[in-house]
Amino acid sequence: MKNYTQNLVPFACIFAGFFREKRKVTFQFFTFLLLFSSISVHAQLSSGTFEDLKSAFHNAPKGSTAALNAANMYLAKAKEVNEVRRIVAGYELFISYHSHTPKAVSYTDSIILLTKNTKLETYQAEGYLLKGIQLYYNSQYNDALTNFATANDMALATKNIRQQISIKHYIGLLKNVSEEREEALKIFQENIDFIRKNNFEKKNPEQYLKSLFALANSYNKNRVLDSAEVVNQRGIKASLQHPNQYLYPWFLTSYGVTSYYKENYNSGIDSLLKATKFLKNNEKALCSNYLYIYRCLEKQGKNDAGINYLYKVDSIYQQKPKVIFQAREAYEFLNREYKAANNPEKQLATIEKLLAVDESITDEYQNLGKEIVQKYDTHLMISETAVLLNQKEELIHQLQDKNFLSQKKVTVLIIISILFLLIIFYFFRRNVVYKRRFKILMQTYDQKKLEKENAQKETTTSIEKEIVVSSAQKESIGLPKEIVAPILVKLKKFEDTHRYTKKNYTLTKLAKELDTNSTYLSKIINMTKGMNFAKYMNEIRIDYAITRLKEDKRFRSYTIKAIAQEVGFNNAQSFSIAFHKKTGINPSYFLKQLENQKQVLTT
Repeated sequence: MKNYTQNLVPFACIFAGFFREKRKVTFQFFTFLLLFSSISVHAQLSSGTFEDLKSAFHNAPKGSTAALNAANMYLAKAKEVNEVRRIVAGYELFISYHSHTPKAVSYTDSIILLTKNTKLETYQAEGYLLKGIQLYYNSQYNDALTNFATANDMALATKNIRQQISIKHYIGLLKNVSEEREEALKIFQENIDFIRKNNFEKKNPEQYLKSLFALANSYNKNRVLDSAEVVNQRGIKASLQHPNQYLYPWFLTSYGVTSYYKENYNSGIDSLLKATKFLKNNEKALCSNYLYIYRCLEKQGKNDAGINYLYKVDSIYQQKPKVIFQAREAYEFLNREYKAANNPEKQLATIEKLLAVDESITDEYQNLGKEIVQKYDTHLMISETAVLLNQKEELIHQLQDKNFLSQKKVTVLIIISILFLLIIFYFFRRNVVYKRRFKILMQTYDQKKLEKENAQKETTTSIEKEIVVSSAQKESIGLPKEIVAPILVKLKKFEDTHRYTKKNYTLTKLAKELDTNSTYLSKIINMTKGMNFAKYMNEIRIDYAITRLKEDKRFRSYTIKAIAQEVGFNNAQSFSIAFHKKTGINPSYFLKQLENQKQVLTT
């Protein structure tokens, strides 16, 4: 590629010479020169060997148009000569170009489809291996595991050591995802020993560096910190000696993590910040770095500076859901910070994010550990059948011991289950009844509200039409209409002005306010309202509470105690008893249903 691009140099020199001599060069002429040069480069690439095209791809900037052109020409040339191994190599270039994206997965499928029903098991195994790797980096762990298991069977059959090492490496990474850290460490230690034993350090330096980094990372996870530090230093040195400084930022990150656990916080922050400069396009690694930078700053008492890195993780998660595990950790830290800062609003928002993340994690990842055992552990060790059989026997015995229950335990379990089912049935039935009562209550409320609005639209101002006392009622009360009607008018005004929300209202006190005596007032309330004074006060207060809760969003945020005091009750208990007696449901359930109803309406 370097030789081809040298064609541009003479034209650039001519153009610069024209400027020095202050000659006029037209834009069209210069464009023609560039176009001619580009065509020349393209022609030379097209006529180049497969090795030339592969070199052009690897020498071009990552993700550049030049790299894509080289990959396209390589694949086209491979299809032209119709060589399967060349076509597979062409697809591998595209996998590298689109690495860690769903598009890369589609190219691995092309390799699998191309080699299907052929005797080219090495290439077919490579297809499944590459697919597993790309699925792993797209956080599709269960699908990745399935493809690694398939690739492993083929690699064992063909005795392909390189593929077995790579598969084992990624199985170790999956063990880390499922928190089986000690098993993962054992896998990485065995991989490094196997690589050295077979002189793979020089044969495949990239795989050696990947395994070395995985070992350092696993030492960190298992808190074997001195070993982690030694391996990190070895990895940094080896990666710097590699032509492309392969995995250098990853070893910096791992060294920063080791420094954190060894309480060398300044050294940790320095290594992590250096690493982030290289990891801008790797969101998972970037988020992990931000989390450890926060940890270091938090240990130094610089929480405000550390929180900014948690915000960065949250921002990335909103765009890239694959960083879900890092996001959950960031939310845990933020929740703790907001709690310490006594900031309930932000704490509540963070808890809601935590719950949403937990639900996603439970749905996607809860069975990963079990699947690793089922799909891979039967071929975990490289070509060590005896060890495999021993592990299988141990696993069978463990399962038998775990599933064994005595007759007494079974009986107790059945009793507990029956009690549990009865409790569930009770709460289910109560919930159904409460929902029905809530619905009736809302219908009654809406009906009363409509009647009140219609009454306000009537033009008559006659008090006698608003308050009607039947002849039978007058006879029962034993009082003339001239006495009853004014008291009812005043009683209605008492209700309309919500004076009953004051505490400690007695019959005598209200009678005095209405310019009558307690005997008259008691008789009038009994006959016109159909209840005694105490029940009457509770009823109108509960009606008022229902109206306020239905219409006032702020009022719904009050505690039960605050609501009780606001509508005239002395304490939460008396309010709850009166509320349940009138409505058949508890005020807390009523509030919850109102909130659910509002959320449904807003969505």
